[in-house]
Amino acid sequence: MHGNASSSHSSVSHIGSGALSHVYIQYPPLRCRISGSRGLFYDDGNKLLILPTSEQVFSWKMVPYSPHVAPTSDSVCEGPIMSIWYSLDAKILAIQRSNFEIEFRNRETGETFSQKCKSETESIHGFFWTDCPICDVVFVKTSGLDFFAYDSESKALFLVDSKKFNITWYVYTHESRLLLLASGMQCKSFIGFQLSSAGIIRLPKFEMIMAKSDANSKPVLAAEDVHIVTVW
Repeated sequence: MHGNASSSHSSVSHIGSGALSHVYIQYPPLRCRISGSRGLFYDDGNKLLILPTSEQVFSWKMVPYSPHVAPTSDSVCEGPIMSIWYSLDAKILAIQRSNFEIEFRNRETGETFSQKCKSETESIHGFFWTDCPICDVVFVKTSGLDFFAYDSESKALFLVDSKKFNITWYVYTHESRLLLLASGMQCKSFIGFQLSSAGIIRLPKFEMIMAKSDANSKPVLAAEDVHIVTVW
């Protein structure tokens, strides 16, 4: 990574649609010389900065960070990339290809399989890996949550549990292990889940207090308005 590189991408994608844990990249100090980049993603579970191209995925370790260490790379099939995250043991690379499909790739063997929505009436907001003992990966869909366990022998996902909610957007950080689901016309109603070492703990439902507005307009809370902060 170099400060005077040629790529013009300066945004960072992240888990969820409104929070970013510990990384902020402001144009123009940090750029990348790798051509054909499709943006940057920050994997806060593995502390990786990820840059995909049409056929490869490059990643840099951010903690500890060394500008002299070359990135690791993985070959991937060409196709759209909405989000991309490594499993916490770094053995699996998962790519959200569309609102209905997530592709999983074994980094050692190169074998791939896909997990799709079962219903045409639902779509996938996003997903994330977890170290919760009950499951390995969580799909956040418009219709609720799916908790999957990954079986290394069969190289497949198995549904452990599902929870039905109407979800407009979500925020999650691996550092906090906290998942917030927003719903309602103004997206001010929240359901929270703590994915702890004790399992999945549902938090009490709450509503965000919105700023006063004109009688003819109702403000809508956006994902970028909400940030999860861990305070010690």
